Amino acid sequence: MILCYHLRMKEWFRNYGKVTTVIVLCFINVITIYGIVTSLTPQKLRVSFLDIGQGDAILIQTPSGHTMLVDGGPTNKILEKLSERLDYFDDDIDVMVATHPDADHVTGLIPVLEKYNVHTILISKAESKTGVFSDLTKHIEEENADVHVAEINDELDFHDRVIAKILYPSKNYVTKKNDTNDASVSMEIKYGDETFLLTGDLPSKEEGKLISADLDKNITVYKAGHHGSKYSSGEELLKYITPEYSVISAGENNRYGHPNQETISRLQKYSKEILSTITQGTISFVTDGRLMEVETDK
Repeated sequence: MILCYHLRMKEWFRNYGKVTTVIVLCFINVITIYGIVTSLTPQKLRVSFLDIGQGDAILIQTPSGHTMLVDGGPTNKILEKLSERLDYFDDDIDVMVATHPDADHVTGLIPVLEKYNVHTILISKAESKTGVFSDLTKHIEEENADVHVAEINDELDFHDRVIAKILYPSKNYVTKKNDTNDASVSMEIKYGDETFLLTGDLPSKEEGKLISADLDKNITVYKAGHHGSKYSSGEELLKYITPEYSVISAGENNRYGHPNQETISRLQKYSKEILSTITQGTISFVTDGRLMEVETDK
């Protein structure tokens, strides 16, 4: 019986073994070729200015799959926008940034902390006595994340050529009692030849400090400060960075009158193109570090 079994096995290998070997080798070759092609294909950074109404919410997705959320807007609409852009089973956010305590920037971060596992949180030096900020602080304490107060020269290296560098506030910055905008965490995000500048609601009287902080002179995308308020995006900063794109994140018919016409005029003077979430919805910039593509919802 054993001898017959061995003979049958030899006959099977003689008839089918070569075919099986070829199939296995072909499969290995396909996997190898796929790996080579994937490694040679330029990996892309995606920066999305989410359409969440009158506020700020910016999602950064790096080439290696890391995620960073800068602000969360004024409502839980951020959850809908994130679900459209993150994998269904992905419940992790690597970095969250609360640029300052104003409700139109941090309210949406509360439901995000309830739904997602956030690993690192950067916060502003400013505090607020509002119920929203108190609720946010409680959620941050319960998140068990690494929490850092953002300061100039802090860096986030995602180890895929994407680096986020904090430009403001300074280490010796003293918070002002009734002005949280002054403490807005401002950063540049670099990937290859492309640089993004995010300044929260930083007023123009503080923007000169960004230049002093060794701000890159070649800004590809500038998120217009304070939703296009006349008190941000000053002449000094715009003349220095001359961005290719300026993005205004604001809500339609908002009670603040954002964006201000004076600001729009300044942006038109120094930018090649102005985009707004009011008219274009969510605005996404996709780049391999050399070429840039722009996608909009509307």
